[in-house]
Amino acid sequence: MQQSGSRCVMANSALKRAYRDRLREDAPDLFIAFLDGSRELIAERQSHRHHEYMPNSLLDSQFATLERPGPDEASAAVPIRGSVDETVAAILAVLP
Repeated sequence: MQQSGSRCVMANSALKRAYRDRLREDAPDLFIAFLDGSRELIAERQSHRHHEYMPNSLLDSQFATLERPGPDEASAAVPIRGSVDETVAAILAVLP
């Protein structure tokens, strides 16, 4: 449910266009802030995390599945090279 003047931020992988299209069915004004980083950078950061839901062994398959947002999708690529605070600032800067 959308309310006038309200915003919602949601984090998810939505690796494929079909997944993002499904989200747009209920949120036609969906804007994607695509967190853009190299496989090497993500692997390095992931090596410092300890969790069961995303083992390092799945990283290659995630990159193989990834479909970057197309030019017809409301989106912006946001580099993740910097700190979390820098990434958040970059996301805020591209939001419509």
